[in-house]
Formats: sequence, C-alpha cells, structure tokens
Amino acid sequence: MNRKQRRTAATIAKKLPASGAPRSAADNVVQKAIAAAQAGALAEAEAALDKVLEQFPDHVEALHQKGMLLARTHRAEAGIPLLQRITTQKPGEALYWNNLAAACLTCNRPADARAAARKAVELDAKYAMAWRNLAMAATDLAQHREAVEAYETVTRLTPKDADAWNGLGLAQLELGDAARAETAFAKAVALDSKSAECLSNLGGLLVKRGRGAEALPHLEKAVAIDPDRFASALHYGVALALAGNGSQGLRWLRRATSIKPRSDTAWGALADAAALAGEPTEALDAARRAVEFAPADVAHRTRLQRLQQGGAPRSTLIELDLGTPAQSDQDKADESNLSTSLDQIFIR
Repeated sequence: MNRKQRRTAATIAKKLPASGAPRSAADNVVQKAIAAAQAGALAEAEAALDKVLEQFPDHVEALHQKGMLLARTHRAEAGIPLLQRITTQKPGEALYWNNLAAACLTCNRPADARAAARKAVELDAKYAMAWRNLAMAATDLAQHREAVEAYETVTRLTPKDADAWNGLGLAQLELGDAARAETAFAKAVALDSKSAECLSNLGGLLVKRGRGAEALPHLEKAVAIDPDRFASALHYGVALALAGNGSQGLRWLRRATSIKPRSDTAWGALADAAALAGEPTEALDAARRAVEFAPADVAHRTRLQRLQQGGAPRSTLIELDLGTPAQSDQDKADESNLSTSLDQIFIR
C-alpha cells in the first residue's frame, strides 16, 4: 500500500460505523481491509481477509468482503461459494442476497442471479440495486415482462437514474412496445444528455419509427461523445442515408463495420445504403458479407439476389441494432452495468 492509499484507508476507517459493543480483533482487521479496498489497495485487503478466515472460517463479514472482492477482480466464480455460505448463515440479510445475485450475473449464471435477487427484494422491497439485478437477470433469461416490471420499480425508487430508464426502454422494446420505449429513452436522455448509449437508443428508435429528422440531433451528439461506439455509428449512418446524405451515411456505416466486422446487421445496412447512393460494387460486396455472417437470414439472401440481378435498392434499411450487442464472457466480466453493485460493495 503506498502512502496515498494508507492516508485514504485511514480516513475511510475513521468514517466506518462502529458497533455498539467492542469489536473483536478480527472485526477490526475486516474493517481495515474494507478501508484498504476502498482506497484501491485490493491485494492488501485480500491478504488481511485471508488471515481472518484462516482463524475464523465462518466469519460472516470476512466471507462477504472476500466474496465480493473476488467478484470485483474478475474472479466471481470463486467468490460465489463464499457468498452462498453467508446467505445460509444470514438468510434474512438482503445485502448478501443482492451481492450474490451481482456475482452470479458476472459469471453468466442468470437463473441463480434471478433467484438471489428475487430473495433480496422479498426481504427489502425498496432495494433499488436488487431490483436492477433482478431486471438484468430476467433480461438474460428472456423474461422481458418481468424485466419491465423490475425496471419500473427501479425508476419509481430512483427516478433520476438514467441507466434504469434506458434499461426500461430496452425491455419494453423486447415486448414490442415502441411508444413506451421511446418515452423511457427520452427520460434517460433528459437525465443524462451525455450518455452515448441513451442518445443512440433514442435516436435509433426514432429512425425506426420513421422520424429521422428528430433522430439526427441525438445521434450527432452520440457519435461526438463516443465515435467508436458501434450502435451509435450504425444508427447515425442509417439516419444520414435515409435523410439523403449518402456520402456521410456510408462513412459512418463503414465505421460501424470496422468497429464490429462480423456484424451482419452493419453489413446489411451498408449494402442498402450503398445501393441507395449509387455504389453497386460496394453494395454487392457488403451484401455478400452480410450473408457470410448470417447465412440463414432470409432478408440478407433476398437482398443479395436482388442486387446480383441489378434490382433497385430498398427504400428503407434493415432492422437497427438497439441495445447492447452480444458479449463474450470477458466482455461481461468488464461490463459496467454492474458497477452500482460491485463498486460500492465495501460499504454496508
């Protein structure tokens, strides 16, 4: 631990709540470990917790902090058994069930996460973080109505949470409710006008609903904030192409294919935009790539056949890519959606 971390840890330790009764030496070590972790000295925190657990294997708070420290450092699979132990020892503690849910989400175990989050909200119906974890687990399990209900609860409990409104919009889209999704996305943007994801989702949905002129200002902001975000580039390129700005539309759709080169959605959109812009060679090449990456997609095969036969381009582009794209396990480990659970785990 460096000098700055020691000073920060000491300051945090003074602010941690003291129990009414004198704390044992082990409890004091756990409190110092919490402070060290908060200061960023994770290795020192873990070593201190390990020493406590060597002497007291069933020390609830040491197990809790060690389990969540493992989750925070991308070792959640090893932390889950520790968190499961404390939910057995303290089954009435909503915090422990919620943190178990968060760890399960990072390990792509949505069924386990859903069960744990459901237990947390049963114990504490006003636990917004647990409702959010329940919503994410339900989404992963394609239980979209349950996800909508959970996100609606989060927005009632924390109405200024832009991420919750954005999640609600995505869940409502899965149910085919574009009108309510638009309202949710608009609320998210009103709360956080610097979120490229919220801006891109609102803009993309407006394009999809035939209101490209309204969409363009949102999408311009999204790509200005994060020009390397795939969905922002895709949606902006589609909006520009449909608005008749073929050269700029092609530029952003090419960028989308470079960001995510195996996206059939991006290649299909580029094929349509190139055809509309009078670029038949690029249109054919992009159409072939779309079929290559999604050979079972009838729309991609139909487009390719039409372009090969010299047919006219489509007047509208293919389905937009709203929301978070499919992720690898490592992507999920790094996903920021769980930050509200994992970045605050050392404060009870």
